[in-house]
Amino acid sequence: MIAKAHKLDMLTTPYVFSEEDAEKMAEAGADILVPHVGLTTKGTIGAATALTLEEAAKRVQAMHDAAKRINPDIIVLCHGGPIAEPEDAQYILDNTEGIVGFFGASSIERLPTEVAITEQVRKFKAIKY
Repeated sequence: MIAKAHKLDMLTTPYVFSEEDAEKMAEAGADILVPHVGLTTKGTIGAATALTLEEAAKRVQAMHDAAKRINPDIIVLCHGGPIAEPEDAQYILDNTEGIVGFFGASSIERLPTEVAITEQVRKFKAIKY
């Protein structure tokens, strides 16, 4: 599907989970590669286990390097696992080469919503009657 979308001049941003995936998506013509290092760990329903940030940085770098060997122009981001907060993404960017950003999902929509809802419920619970 990535190759078909590429031929149609559509922007493609596939998740990849391994170096082999990264190579295949680079060969297919992916524009932006998103190394995915697991389910997001933070928040009320986050994954119970995950890589450390150090391990995640190494895996993201390996997927980056595999894709860049195929297509030096591919854009590579980071996503998932322990990369849940802005500080986590900064750690990855500081400890890798060539990673140019973060691809947000639950860390952008679920985690902030959980914080806001929890705070609102606390305010309602604090009402005196």
